[in-house]
Amino acid sequence: MKKTVVLLFLFQLLLSCKGWNNNNAYAQQPELNGCLKKAIIYACPVLKYGIIPTDTNHYTTRIIKTYDSLGNLLEENSFYNLNSSTTEHITTYSGTGKYRTFTERYLSGFENKKERTYKYVWSDDYHFKIIPADPSGLMLVSELDKDFRIIKTTYKNGDTIRIIDSFAYVVKDNKLYEKTIKRTINEGDTKRIILNVAVTQEFDPYGNPTISYSYDDPDKQKLKDVFLAVYEYYQEAAHPGTR
Repeated sequence: MKKTVVLLFLFQLLLSCKGWNNNNAYAQQPELNGCLKKAIIYACPVLKYGIIPTDTNHYTTRIIKTYDSLGNLLEENSFYNLNSSTTEHITTYSGTGKYRTFTERYLSGFENKKERTYKYVWSDDYHFKIIPADPSGLMLVSELDKDFRIIKTTYKNGDTIRIIDSFAYVVKDNKLYEKTIKRTINEGDTKRIILNVAVTQEFDPYGNPTISYSYDDPDKQKLKDVFLAVYEYYQEAAHPGTR
């Protein structure tokens, strides 16, 4: 299950996209272009003997995200098939602008299918918290850069810091070429560090990544997974604010 949790956050690394009308939408999705309606991302492990997958036949994770025409995330459905165990998780968003909430629950893979509710609380345009309704849950504290991309997220349980994620981006001509996440996990007397680098290999006509390679080392020698993505867009003519 630890592997599933790690993958969950690493896929957020890959498929975060930029919203179009408010900072909250930007914070949810920091990089994609166009009036995005739906995004489907598959994580496919590099096969035995180092064979790089070119299709989704052997994917281990599928994430489907849907958006409204303003760039607000509406729903995210995540399906994991790891170590002979299947987990399906769904998150539903509501509200507008900065006044956003979401609920999440497991459809399979866990006996506890209780819904958990969270809300966004902004202190200014570059800092926000995601606060759980259940006080025993994790609270997220995030900081954005001047382009509204998340550069740091701290996961706290009460006053105890459990996880710190630091993000770095390589963006050229409004295209995401590379994104790095450094995760520091508090394990009591020790801290464990997980590093992941996602490098885009191909883009669609809107400049969104369709093929990306995921590495477990800063030198990008240990290729672990290939992300394959497909997108559906709202009609451009109906949305003059599209980038």
